[in-house]
Amino acid sequence: MPENFDYIAGVEVSDFSDLPREFSRVRIPEQRYAVFTHRDHISTIRRTVNTIWNHWLPASGWKAADAPNFERYDENFDPLNRQMAGWEIWIPVRE
Repeated sequence: MPENFDYIAGVEVSDFSDLPREFSRVRIPEQRYAVFTHRDHISTIRRTVNTIWNHWLPASGWKAADAPNFERYDENFDPLNRQMAGWEIWIPVRE
């Protein structure tokens, strides 16, 4: 059975009132997250994601929560250095 997911690029805003009508809006509720930093070459991202979902999560005692997971890029992210760009992967978890 194929798995599908929605992917959206976004930016944090304090409120939605001034956004153009055609923009999507997503509220991410307060939640407990496991946060993973990927600092290796971009070609290894599949390995990182596989390790999180297939090794760390089952061994951790946590379960994935029914909430959005996301990637977080801070002010240190350099979009021009795509080969070695680091970012965080936030996975919502529950006991």
